[in-house]
Amino acid sequence: MNATVRENIIFGNEFDSQWYNEVVDACALRSDFNQFTAGDQTEIGERGINLSGGQKQRISIARAVYSKPDIILLDDPLSAVDVLVGEHIFNRVLKGLLQHKSILFATHQLQFLPGCHYVLVMKEGKIIEEGTHEGLMTNSYGEYAHLIRSFHNAKEKEDADDNNEKADLEEGRDKKLKKKASFKKPRQLSIASDSTDDMESEMEEGEETPLTGKLTKEEELRQEQVSSAAYISYIKAAGGFLLALLVSLLMLVYTGFLSFTNYWLSVWTGAGGGMRVLNLLIEELSSLSGAVMNMSVNINGSAHFVIAESDRMVDNPHLKFYQLVYGLCMIGLVIATLSNAMTYVMFCLRASTSLHEQMFRKLVSCPMRFFDVTPSGQIINRFSKDTDEMDSSIPFISDQFFKIATSILSATVIISIAAPFFLLVVLVIGALFIFLSKFCEKGIQLTKKIDNVTKSPLFSHIATTVQGVGTIQAYKQEAQFLKRFNHLEDKNNMAVFLFDATTRWSSVRLDAVCLLITLATFFLVTLIPSNLLTPALAAMALTYSMNIGDLMQFTVRSAIEVGARFSSVERVHSYIENLEEDAPYTIEGNVPSLIWPDKGAIKFENVDVRYREGLPLVLKNITLDIKPQEKIGIVGRTGSGKSSLGLALFRMLELAGGSITIDGIDISTIGLEDLRSKLSIIPQDPVLFMGTVRYNLDPFNVYSDGDLWSALEKCNVKHTIKNLERKLEAPVVENGENFSVGERQLLCMARALLRHSKILLLDEATAAIDTETDSLIQETLKEAFADCTMLTIAHRLNTVVNDDRILVLDDGEVLEFDTPAALLANKNSSFAKMMLVQESQKQEAVNIVYST
Repeated sequence: MNATVRENIIFGNEFDSQWYNEVVDACALRSDFNQFTAGDQTEIGERGINLSGGQKQRISIARAVYSKPDIILLDDPLSAVDVLVGEHIFNRVLKGLLQHKSILFATHQLQFLPGCHYVLVMKEGKIIEEGTHEGLMTNSYGEYAHLIRSFHNAKEKEDADDNNEKADLEEGRDKKLKKKASFKKPRQLSIASDSTDDMESEMEEGEETPLTGKLTKEEELRQEQVSSAAYISYIKAAGGFLLALLVSLLMLVYTGFLSFTNYWLSVWTGAGGGMRVLNLLIEELSSLSGAVMNMSVNINGSAHFVIAESDRMVDNPHLKFYQLVYGLCMIGLVIATLSNAMTYVMFCLRASTSLHEQMFRKLVSCPMRFFDVTPSGQIINRFSKDTDEMDSSIPFISDQFFKIATSILSATVIISIAAPFFLLVVLVIGALFIFLSKFCEKGIQLTKKIDNVTKSPLFSHIATTVQGVGTIQAYKQEAQFLKRFNHLEDKNNMAVFLFDATTRWSSVRLDAVCLLITLATFFLVTLIPSNLLTPALAAMALTYSMNIGDLMQFTVRSAIEVGARFSSVERVHSYIENLEEDAPYTIEGNVPSLIWPDKGAIKFENVDVRYREGLPLVLKNITLDIKPQEKIGIVGRTGSGKSSLGLALFRMLELAGGSITIDGIDISTIGLEDLRSKLSIIPQDPVLFMGTVRYNLDPFNVYSDGDLWSALEKCNVKHTIKNLERKLEAPVVENGENFSVGERQLLCMARALLRHSKILLLDEATAAIDTETDSLIQETLKEAFADCTMLTIAHRLNTVVNDDRILVLDDGEVLEFDTPAALLANKNSSFAKMMLVQESQKQEAVNIVYST
């Protein structure tokens, strides 16, 4: 989990200094602590991303031992450690600290079986044999005896090959060894058993190493208001300022039509049945019907009358005109509504889609060191909560804000027509609203930012819990993880509550201002003479004044909330602008030929590598000259830099110094795609993607079914896939969890076989595979990649002992680099010492074979 090394070992238990140090020494971790920046206070990244495979295994073993269980299950715990460390752990842990405990030890390493009290042999999910080692060996036709004999035969073959090489080198051996001395460092490989036995320093309880080994970066909480760059990036992502202007104009047109429609309706209703002007003689007055509104008498004896014909609107002589204008307004309103809705939705959709795509592209082009220091929760937060804000909250609240703001503008115009003095009131009250909004805005935006930031550790904790739920339950640490979850959830809920509380606090103050608006309008309407203000307009002014207060309050709240929600856009924009980009995928003008590399020669010159700035070098002054088609075995203690060498070759880690050339081309001068597409790797941790078996083998549909089945057969996994219901179309779940680790490794190997690359890197490729299958795969690799350069990182020395040359690394430096025979001829070489330990383990098994 993402915590310090010590916390990963203690894992919620009480710290016992003496027992802790015993466990650390038994698990061969002391020398690793000395290399770590802050000892056991060094932070481990998520999924142990900054640890080697062997270090992860040994910390897991230390956690199991420290918990003092009565029954302990070890699932192939020594597969990723070298023979010296494996022997040390087996003797000091299984036969030492745990000697009085019940141990279930699942392993492919047969050399350890004679040291076990009871052996279970499993095949296809069933126990086919069981008994003591000696008892099972008495059945010469049994599966167990067959495995041991195969193990013995492999040893004899290796011994014969070694003897042949030694015989060829016997003449002039001293001369050749002196010649090769320049490739050797004067010090020897660190042997765990020696270094831990001589280590006298003990950590006292409560003594803390200064915490300089911080790995992950915490999210920065910016207390400033959302920058204008966030708004600009949103507008540009949506289509630019012209489109934003068009959306704004359409929104104004929509509001204008809506307000004018209401205004015209009030004019129409105020007109009633209409007025008619008549000129009649005095004697004709008796024929008039209706109320006389106004009358004047002319000299010629005629009278001028203005008469209200009727109270019914249908009797209005201008009815058709009112209907026509109102109908046109409604048609315009419908068109404006549809146009506004379509353009606004398109605007917001393009903005969120474009920002998400830009962020994703920037993320996948980041160098690996970014993922070393960035918790997954921070990344998940950007692609979940922040993206959701852009997809839903910001468009909805912004739409409300703009519509209500334009409605307020139109309402202000209408009220001002009815009462011009109202403009003065609007200016005063508007200034008060702006003051209150500025007063509240910073606090509300800050609480929203706290909400965003506190979600990241919560997401990280959930991801860690889901990934390690089996371990958590096995160690009975559910309560601890639940407590941690509740703590993180409370911190986030506190921020959410503060955001709502500050928003409501501002609403109360804004409501008070709303009352002032309504009161001011009421007094103005009552004080204006009736001949200057018709009853219809007065009623409309009062109605709008009662609504305008609520609208202004909601507008200010919406404006503040839009600013707060835009903190998510700011966080996305920060990723887009500030994330460091990896080297370019292609470099125009420097693209290697299609047949490059056609030979496979690799040259390291004074190569220095570190994982990131400020950390110590993991590879130091590496100088190697690897010939075309040469098979190189890379060995060394866990954490010695073997995997880092492979990462440097693929430019997953950029060089801090020196250069690497392949067939004469400096790999730093070409694009990453041009480099990596020509190399193949079978990694230490097998990676399968969600999809099908076919998709994982051939994601671009380049190869035929025959090619796929041939590769599966060569990797000894054809039978497994053929037994699946849908065969090549069988589903692969997330992380390939429906396949065993060994099966995943074999599928990765088949994927590499299909590419026919000129250079192949195998990083502990067969660590999780049984010895017999390992032997078959080694033969397959030698046949399939006979014309390729192969770099094989291994802890099982038998997988590399027949390679052309062996590279021994220690603490990131070249300790030895020579042929296996030359190294074995020198009994003081580190490779010879490692072989001696492995041979003694094998010999013990062989002696028991012959004795039974």
